[in-house]
This record gives sequence, C-alpha cells and structure tokens, in this order.
Amino acid sequence: MAELNKQPALAQFNKLNKMFTTVLSMVDDISLLNHAFYDYKEVEIDLYNETIEGTLDDYKIVNINEGPLQMNEDMVNELARDKIVKFYPLERQLSILGSVLEKIADQSNIDVEELKEMNDFINEVKRVNKIRKEFYANNSDYDYKTTEELDELIETKYEGSIQAYNGQFTGN
Repeated sequence: MAELNKQPALAQFNKLNKMFTTVLSMVDDISLLNHAFYDYKEVEIDLYNETIEGTLDDYKIVNINEGPLQMNEDMVNELARDKIVKFYPLERQLSILGSVLEKIADQSNIDVEELKEMNDFINEVKRVNKIRKEFYANNSDYDYKTTEELDELIETKYEGSIQAYNGQFTGN
C-alpha cells in the first residue's frame, strides 16, 4: 500500500441533513466559507487516496484503494454511449436518419425543405472532407493515418492491457 500523504483539510457537510459533500483544502479564514448551507470539520486526510464516508456526527476517513471500486449507472451509460458514437459517429447517425426521413416525407408528400437543406449540407461537408483526407494521405508533408490505422496501432501498443480488453481504445 502506498504511503499516505495526510494534510490538514476541511470536510464539508450539508447543514440540513449533515451528509458529507466534499473535502476542501485549508483556507486562511474559515469564516469566509458558506456557513449558511454547510458545516465544516477540520480533518487530516490524503486528498488523493482517502475520502470521507458518513455524516457530520459519525464520519470516518477511508482509504479509497481498500474498498470496492465505485461504479455508477452514468459511468456505464457513458461507456456504452462512447462505443455507439465511435461506431456510429453523429454525422453518420444524422445522415441515416435524415435520409430515411426524407424518403418518408417524399412518399407522404410532406414538405421538408429544411431537412433536405440539412441533408445537402451534411453531404457537401462529407464530400469536402473526403477530398481533404485524400490530400493529407497523398501529401508527403503529412503523416496521415486513417482511423483504422490508428486503431490497429493502439490495439497493438496496448495488447493484453485491461483497456484493450474492454475496448476503451478501439470500438471493439
């Protein structure tokens, strides 16, 4: 276990329910803090390896490395969102949806001029982007790599790591 680097700090607690909210570095004048909504307790804590659990009346300082790894639904959702957006980037999503909506609108005789303008704009940006990629790929002044080449490089570099296992670096 790493040696702890404890230092004086202030534990902040919600004044209404006494729940721990955060740890603050020490300040010269505690009276300048928000005492209308919070209570403060001086503590000795390693700001990088410890946290506080409990309430003002029964708090304890715990080593974050000794308990279970904290995970929450938002973290898991973010991993899923990242994987979706990596596989279906926003511009691809918009192109697919815009194309389908335009076909439905044409079949239903619905005027969707703004949608068609958006689709035309997206298609033009994609056309120009393709030309730009070709320019960089064929110009010796640039070391251009495609997404696939970067993914392969990163996958090789981190082969066997936990990041490679969970697809953090690539869309796999």
